[in-house]
Amino acid sequence: MGQQKYKRNHWVPQAYLRAFAADSNRAKIWTFGKTDGDPMLKPISKVAVKFYLYAPGENGQRDYSTEQKLGDLEQLFGNPFWSKVSTGFIDLNKPTIRKGVALLTAVMHLRNPKMLERTTDIYERFRELFMTEDEPPDIVEIAGRRLEVDKESWPAYRDAAPDDIKRMWLGSLNQAAWMAELLLKMRWAIIASDTPVFITSDNPVTIIHPSLQFRGLKDPETSVLFPLSPTRMLYLDNRRSEPDSQYYAVRGQGEAQNLLVWRNAIEHMLSHRHPDEVCAEMISGTHVA
Repeated sequence: MGQQKYKRNHWVPQAYLRAFAADSNRAKIWTFGKTDGDPMLKPISKVAVKFYLYAPGENGQRDYSTEQKLGDLEQLFGNPFWSKVSTGFIDLNKPTIRKGVALLTAVMHLRNPKMLERTTDIYERFRELFMTEDEPPDIVEIAGRRLEVDKESWPAYRDAAPDDIKRMWLGSLNQAAWMAELLLKMRWAIIASDTPVFITSDNPVTIIHPSLQFRGLKDPETSVLFPLSPTRMLYLDNRRSEPDSQYYAVRGQGEAQNLLVWRNAIEHMLSHRHPDEVCAEMISGTHVA
């Protein structure tokens, strides 16, 4: 039973998605794909899931430690702590609350398979850059940082198998505190609605920049959206001139926020409401703007 449990790895936790459930049993959710198909009411257990996503294998054995750690962290979504954060009005300046939400947000972002794709892309580019040389240079510069290269480990890195690259990604995921610390330094706000309007997706944490490129969390124009529930949307930015730890009433039916979440999805919108209704609101709001 334990192996069966760990075989199916959900990158968007079921405990999180139950807040967006479309039925009274909190077991089903509306899904809608970007490319094809009609809206579907699907079991939450079958949404945003891959076999062995967090369990790389070697010699017939799999490492389930990351999946176990994620399972422990996911218990927070069923805790009264999360209920207060996702439905109530809390003091966002309280360190325990802020640290807990920052960690959950960071892990939610880093655990997404898009980050595995990004790790693979970086690996392939770095490998291709130095494959023509007998050995890599002593120093490389990445994002303005000069890093010393461990030449003894180069052969293993150069010849990495897909599971080795997955371990690189999981290593970053297991060190999510670095991202949480950056989120803690941003300006915090929550957009609140009296009625359930917000959707989520299979890639819930949306990092926004006017350039449509990732410029880093420290960039003055970077902002972050994370749907906490159908009535609460976490919003982080670097506008130091604006007040921190504030609640703001949503405008309209959350069309602007939902559009950004939908654009950031890998493939599927996930919603407590029928996607036709959500899409009609987004189109209407775009025309008004």
